[in-house]
Amino acid sequence: IIFEALDQCQISAAGLIVTLLTSQEYENHWFITDLFACSGEIFQAFSQHPASQHQFILNLIGVAESAYLQELQCLMSEDSGWHFKASCTSTKQLEDFNLKEMVQKIEVNAPKWWSLLGTLLA
Repeated sequence: IIFEALDQCQISAAGLIVTLLTSQEYENHWFITDLFACSGEIFQAFSQHPASQHQFILNLIGVAESAYLQELQCLMSEDSGWHFKASCTSTKQLEDFNLKEMVQKIEVNAPKWWSLLGTLLA
């Protein structure tokens, strides 16, 4: 019945999911809550499905890379307070540099990157 309804509406299963996740009108719908609650199980099913396993992993890695890069770009932006040019850096700026403060700022402002770094260094 579900497949017939999708066919009649001329929408794919992927189209339905993308619409549910991107349309504000469905933001608080119980389908969305259910999708997020079961996302781990859904990802696991994708990663184990023989027809999509390789492509799914590549897509997942791409999403993770984008999240890490976005956090790093925010940290490196001039607005972050940590961006500097070595050729223009004063002795006072180097003396005032505080590694603990930088670590705390990274942990707060780039939690995904911080988590990955912790995993890699463990």
